[in-house]
Amino acid sequence: MYNTYIMNYETLPHYWVNHLGFQIRKKLEEGFAAKKLDVTAEEWALLLILSNHEKLSPTDLSQLSLRDTTTVSRMLDRLERKALIARRRTHKDRRKVDIEMTPAGRELFPELAEVAQSLIAASLVGVASEHQKVVTGILRKMSANLAEMKGKPDV
Repeated sequence: MYNTYIMNYETLPHYWVNHLGFQIRKKLEEGFAAKKLDVTAEEWALLLILSNHEKLSPTDLSQLSLRDTTTVSRMLDRLERKALIARRRTHKDRRKVDIEMTPAGRELFPELAEVAQSLIAASLVGVASEHQKVVTGILRKMSANLAEMKGKPDV
């Protein structure tokens, strides 16, 4: 039976956010591969977060990247094998680890960032800076709205 409740995905900002996210991941990976940089878009996301922090716990990385801890752990394993991150035991509790970029990771980061910056610039061609600020503000508000739902029953 045909569903009478129809949503036009083309009019939903959520569809376009998701669509853009997929495009960005694909183009990032194409850009990294073209420069022979052995990093996925998902790994880049973790390196980008780490670039703004001296070190983070896996839990913090999981929360900041909105990925579950198992997925982050697998990505960290790959980044560690590539010698781009290191796991360091904390001094306060030897059972806990902090994640930090290695010197090799910090050395590679500018090349990765150059690819990302180029993609960002290409995606913003023809978009006025005031519109960029408005879109960013709207997306942040939508994200905050969803974050406030944590622990509440589904809508």
